[in-house]
Amino acid sequence: MKYEKDFLMKLYKELLETRLLEIKMTDLYAESRVPGHIHSGTGQEAAFVGVLAARKPGDYFKLPHRVVSAAHLVGDPLDTFFGEILAKKTGNAGGRGGVNHLGRLCDGVLGMSGTLGCDAAIPVGAALTIETEGRDNVAFFFAGDGATNRGPVYEAMTLAADWKLPVVFVCINNEFAISTPVTFSSPVPNVMADKAAGFNMPSVVVDGTDVLQTYEGASKIVEGVRAGNGPAVIECKCYRWRGHFEGDQCAYRDQAVTEKWIEERDCVKNFEKALMEWGLLTEEESKKMREDFDKEMNDAIDRTEAAPEMTAEEIFDYLYV
Repeated sequence: MKYEKDFLMKLYKELLETRLLEIKMTDLYAESRVPGHIHSGTGQEAAFVGVLAARKPGDYFKLPHRVVSAAHLVGDPLDTFFGEILAKKTGNAGGRGGVNHLGRLCDGVLGMSGTLGCDAAIPVGAALTIETEGRDNVAFFFAGDGATNRGPVYEAMTLAADWKLPVVFVCINNEFAISTPVTFSSPVPNVMADKAAGFNMPSVVVDGTDVLQTYEGASKIVEGVRAGNGPAVIECKCYRWRGHFEGDQCAYRDQAVTEKWIEERDCVKNFEKALMEWGLLTEEESKKMREDFDKEMNDAIDRTEAAPEMTAEEIFDYLYV
């Protein structure tokens, strides 16, 4: 496929900023500035950027606990993003939820659940709203290979298929569910895509480390869902560079395999190289983009750390209302 320079540079900007945000979060955690865990998605950015390049205003997004920077990708301002992660009142939930509970309905982000996969019906409900209102939008549901094996996910797929609702089920297959290899938990290599036929859904499997291949596969699937053909599945094959959480030593996997993925399948480095070979990007431009966004993040973090925290009396506000 041929693409305009503006589109390719937009993809690169989103890919780069998502990577820098993921790195920034692990840096903040290493400095003991984050009250809670960080589940790093470094290395998996292309799966999200490529799929979400097919988004349009009015779509809904059920995002996972990794890559949480996707919330910024679809509209969450940095001050709100860091506010929630650093437990400040400027966060989307006033700092009550932390990194696993980013959500802003004005951006279409439906929130996150600490129990992965159990809330798969939420985007199905959002898709019912879309259908009722007669819009050509879709609801994206993202889950890892482990969460896709849960019963609530299959229930959601069954309901979406029965009612022919505009849901795009996206599996981010990074090969590990915490410490369990996908080969131990799935009888088929493509944990979600190979099962899609059982729900009468079309599916596509893409290289989740190649942002253009991911976009090309996703855009065709999303186009079909928007056209009223019912739900579909996208499976993005990638690899989790870091542990399930920061501090996980990954004793359950071969470090040499991880290093090979990092060296050969770095989605940002490989796309940068391609853009430079095509004459669309220079090293100086890339460096400036990094510096500019790094300043933008640091400024937002400074404002966030100066923002107020909840008082003890406010912790339970909105628990029931």
